[in-house]
Amino acid sequence: MASDDGGKLADGQSRSEFTQHQLRRSRRWRLAWLLLLAVCCFWLLLPVFQAEIGPRRRSPCVNNLKQIGMALQNYHDKFKCFPPAYLADKDGNPIHSWRVLILPYLEEPAATAVYDQYHFDEPWDGPNNRLLADKMPPIYRDPDSKWTGPSYLAVIGEQSIWPADRCTKMNSIRGGTSNTIALVEVADAGIHWMEPRDLTFEQAAQGINPPLTKLAISSIHRDGANCLFADGFVHFVSDKIPKESLRGLLTINGGESASIDDEEKPTPNDPSK
Repeated sequence: MASDDGGKLADGQSRSEFTQHQLRRSRRWRLAWLLLLAVCCFWLLLPVFQAEIGPRRRSPCVNNLKQIGMALQNYHDKFKCFPPAYLADKDGNPIHSWRVLILPYLEEPAATAVYDQYHFDEPWDGPNNRLLADKMPPIYRDPDSKWTGPSYLAVIGEQSIWPADRCTKMNSIRGGTSNTIALVEVADAGIHWMEPRDLTFEQAAQGINPPLTKLAISSIHRDGANCLFADGFVHFVSDKIPKESLRGLLTINGGESASIDDEEKPTPNDPSK
């Protein structure tokens, strides 16, 4: 592009204007490359951030399960057995849940107050007990859950820690308390906290986060679910665990080990031995 003697380009644009235009264009290109580089870095580092954030987001849920585990241990210390999954009426119908039975052992004044107001002479949804419907202890729910009911359920079955309306003693867990699941996460159970209903053994044995199944071991956390074991420790059990291994962890005779991300390392002191 030719210029005249007055320092102007052939189209009448001054050299300074042309230079400024080129600088602005160069800045835009640099900004575009920087944005592209930032996006690439974000996607490359996202798995690292998720790996760090995942365990931290699970911490409140783990702490809830630990407290419930302590309540179950306290109950066992007093009655020499874990609570039954439910209390039944004379016809065998479940009317009171284990979640109500352990309220005094949560060592929270609010939970004890709810227990003191609960009427065992009527079903969980009787005229007096239904007044306690919104008094669920916060530790029964994962704080990240959108579901307002309990996030942690028992697994009911003859081969589990929860054989319906009967109690299980610690020394009867022959598979070892560190290898036996007591409670599991369920993302959206649709069960009221006082309702004497939990997972059946077969529902739990379907796997962790199984597709197209609502009532099963499931979690809002990625890649698995938190489980409370009979020794009071909490482990994150991978959803890749083989079903046969999971069934072993759910039974008191199983003894199988599993692929778990330890939130705590088990101690060698197993009270069942």
